[in-house]
Amino acid sequence: MKLLCVLPILFSSLLAPGQTPKPQRAMAHPRGRLLVFLDPGHGGDDLGARGAKGLQEKTAALDLARSLGAQLTAAGMEVRFTRSEDVFIPLWDRARLANEAGADLFVSLHLNASPARQAKGSEVYFLSLGAGDHDAEAVAAQENAGSGTGTGNTPENVVAGILEDLSQKAYLRDSERLAVAIQTRLNDLGGIKERGVKQAPFVVLRGAAMPAVLVETAFISNPREEARLKTPAFRLKVAQAITQGIRRFFADGVVTDRRKAIAASR
Repeated sequence: MKLLCVLPILFSSLLAPGQTPKPQRAMAHPRGRLLVFLDPGHGGDDLGARGAKGLQEKTAALDLARSLGAQLTAAGMEVRFTRSEDVFIPLWDRARLANEAGADLFVSLHLNASPARQAKGSEVYFLSLGAGDHDAEAVAAQENAGSGTGTGNTPENVVAGILEDLSQKAYLRDSERLAVAIQTRLNDLGGIKERGVKQAPFVVLRGAAMPAVLVETAFISNPREEARLKTPAFRLKVAQAITQGIRRFFADGVVTDRRKAIAASR
């Protein structure tokens, strides 16, 4: 009962009528380049999924992030990583790092897995604040398993979680547009069978104060796709496809908060 009494007081002090809460954002970088925050999934003791030939998701995701980072940098964007080595970063902290940097986009990179060994292709997700379909829920549960939040059900944590959900809700439309742009390029340029854009309650996307997506690049559980993931040529092809999707997203005139801040400072 005490928590229920505290919530209205906290919200009335935090929000003016009609406002949507957003985490405080860092000042825009003077040079004004687009800032993309890449999140290689898993890491450290959190191995993620594992292929039949031994490829670990945490390793493949980091290799892909490095390739994608190089492509985005070559395209004139600034890139930062939630992790650049084999360490574990709690899921709740990953979006927070992007928020603190004032990033324009947040892209979390993963590899899919299925009991059906022949399952193949890519899927791009954006956040669902409710329940997704059964298959999307299963993928989210798999990726959320190593959340490592360490948070209790205190009033402060409950309020923080609600504010994070409301913050991302403000970006859902742009997140969907980003997901569609990336999925389209993965189909066109990556030569990967389309599985579609979906919504699911991924912990890593909650609280991101910017358009945010999670890319399941290929099925590590499929021996053929696992073999392709081990090759730099395939990772390059996927990285080029995602880069083209991000460029398409901005070419369509989407303006992030950071873009507005940079424009206002000139």
